[in-house]
Amino acid sequence: MAESEILVNRLDSGFRQRIIDKMGNRDFLHCLACGSCSASCPVRKLDEKYNPRRIIRMAILGMKEEIYRSEFVWMCSYHSTCLHRCPQGVNIGQVADAVVQLAEEARRSAPPAGGIIDEGRLDREFKRRVMEQVKEVARCFTCGSCTAVCPETLFDPAKDPRRFIRLVNLGLREEAFADEFKDICATHYRCLSRCPQGVQISQIMNAIKELAVEDGYSYPASLAELEKADK
Repeated sequence: MAESEILVNRLDSGFRQRIIDKMGNRDFLHCLACGSCSASCPVRKLDEKYNPRRIIRMAILGMKEEIYRSEFVWMCSYHSTCLHRCPQGVNIGQVADAVVQLAEEARRSAPPAGGIIDEGRLDREFKRRVMEQVKEVARCFTCGSCTAVCPETLFDPAKDPRRFIRLVNLGLREEAFADEFKDICATHYRCLSRCPQGVQISQIMNAIKELAVEDGYSYPASLAELEKADK
């Protein structure tokens, strides 16, 4: 089958409606495929494969799986140059956000069997110590907006900011200290810009690292080995 062929039975006719529901409007359906967005997209200037016009057409057609596999929706940095140039007022950043939220919902799964947490493992003092530095941590209601836009999660699904914040709020001190996400968080601030509660995830990462050092934990050996390899 030629790469340009589209099989009708592989299209998800309800996908674009789900995007509309997430966005709260149907503006992206007005796309004329004129290419103004692609011509002005800063991300596309770095790599030709990041093509906003193509993503919008795929969304309208219902090519759900292809969009979920595309890096562009995860890399869109919301410069809004596309919106300013679009003759139809299509907000591609908003479409990208809606798609990554849908992808995150699809990725979620129920807790694994045997995942019951023993109350004896909970350290309430640990949560209090984190809150002394970043009180916003308690605001998190695990909506997943942070995970949906986190570049680190894109490269490794095991690096999950929502899961990490949950560990902190539950008081799972040992699990939080052992989680490498705190060490690889690159402070892109996409999580903060999308969080409806204003949770300062990057600040929480720094607080946890400081507490880990205070409590005698060393830098993860796996990351130390990677850094040696890079050098």
